[in-house]
Amino acid sequence: MPRRHALLAAGILSLSPGCGAATARTSPDASVPDASVPDAPPPTGDRAPTDDGGTAGGGVAVVTYQFDGARTGANRAEHLLTPAAVGSGRFGRDPLFAPVLDGDVYAQPLYLPAAVSGAAGRDLLFVATQANSVFALDAATGATVWRAGLGVPVARATQPCGNISPTTGVLGTPVIDLGAATLYAVAFTDQGGARVYTLHALDVGTGAPRAGYPVALHPPPSNGSTWDPDPMGERGALARVGATVYVPFGGLAGDCGLYHGWVVGIDTRAPTHQTAFATPGASSGIWAPGGVAADATGRLYVATGNGLTDTSMGEHVLRFGAGLGAPDGFFTPSDQRTLDAADVDLGSVAPLVVPRLGVLFQGGKAGVGYLLDPNALGGRGTGDGSRGEGLFSTRLFSGEILGAAAAWADATDVYLFVSGRGERAGCAGTGGVEALRMAPAGIHGFTTAWCSSSVPEANPPAVSSDGDEGAILWVAGATTVTSAPSLRAYRIADGAEIWTAVGPDAPPSVRHWVPPVVSGGRVYVTGAASVALYDLR
Repeated sequence: MPRRHALLAAGILSLSPGCGAATARTSPDASVPDASVPDAPPPTGDRAPTDDGGTAGGGVAVVTYQFDGARTGANRAEHLLTPAAVGSGRFGRDPLFAPVLDGDVYAQPLYLPAAVSGAAGRDLLFVATQANSVFALDAATGATVWRAGLGVPVARATQPCGNISPTTGVLGTPVIDLGAATLYAVAFTDQGGARVYTLHALDVGTGAPRAGYPVALHPPPSNGSTWDPDPMGERGALARVGATVYVPFGGLAGDCGLYHGWVVGIDTRAPTHQTAFATPGASSGIWAPGGVAADATGRLYVATGNGLTDTSMGEHVLRFGAGLGAPDGFFTPSDQRTLDAADVDLGSVAPLVVPRLGVLFQGGKAGVGYLLDPNALGGRGTGDGSRGEGLFSTRLFSGEILGAAAAWADATDVYLFVSGRGERAGCAGTGGVEALRMAPAGIHGFTTAWCSSSVPEANPPAVSSDGDEGAILWVAGATTVTSAPSLRAYRIADGAEIWTAVGPDAPPSVRHWVPPVVSGGRVYVTGAASVALYDLR
């Protein structure tokens, strides 16, 4: 049934929790958190009640980059956006959803349904900006529910290098602890001329800071390196394992200064207690948007970029067991030094823990995809750079694999979805996404199932399905000087393109490396100081 778009977007109506009744709303754009709103209850399941039987709303909580710590990019509890519904002609962009933001958006938004948002019955969309703001938006209308300022952002003109202008604020995707109803975000702040990274903890329902926060990141020395925030960039997503939030760091665009790859662990119960790992040589940054991945046992995985020497841990996949001591396993391709010299980073993509099989997928700027055994990463590879590395490796694109991959499994197949540049090894055409099929019984390889259309600058894809049924791959194309922003939907069963945003449905812009967010019958796409909403009309 049609939703009440105009009244909702105008702020005249809001939906009461658990029903479709309309209630008056007075101040949709409060910029100061309302301390009277209680903390959200802990989650009771992976699907919250919808706010109106057949309309968008509710859905599952999206508390981290790509839906989960494994970085699969898959929401397996999407009950409204079936292939038939998306291809029915009723799906499209909501022109009335136009949130007012104060800066560009580089972090993936997060989402909480009303049942766990703590915001008086509203579904919330959390958006962080380069002005060091975190906005909690009404996920149906785009109205601001609260805004939290996280300090003065760092001006591009004061940094030794970089490509984010005019300021850098919150770059990496935050993470939410649902049980504590707390959002954690790292801000780059100018404190009287000193540049400081700070961890903030915000009440998800009100935006109020938690006691003891914010806290400056100042981890102990590691591998002979002392913390220096000036040449560091925090592009990767935060990860939470238990009570610890992990924050990855690489360099700034341009690789200026003496930077290292760092992972900082913060005990959220005592945030001044910080642990750290730094790569032993200069460079070797951990900069992929997916940041730190984690498997079901709590082991951590990161991938590094180019290093300066054989011992810099450049072009490595690193595994950490308990905490951030020395890595207890690694993989690096046999052509590590060739990749280093050409700035062809293995770590342009975060590791992905493949569902059901438990193996790791890793891609990189060389266009090669690798399968790795997480229990025995294998050390230095023994192949020819593209084949014979790890459990399996092959070239997927003639150009770079960037951002993040995604994965999804049904009863018979396991799929990987990899976006890249250049010619595709498994299909005609260039760019877009290559869909790779793996048999559940065999982890030592994959074959090309199908390819998307030649999407210029394809972002990390996202998957939605209702369990094993109705799986859709969502692909956004980033805005460039030569390509317009785009959003497409593909039926995973056969690769058919079932919907394309054209004309008024096209997103106003699309930011590089930010995957679509899909939950509760809604799809969100971020751009330059913008978020677009797609749903059933």
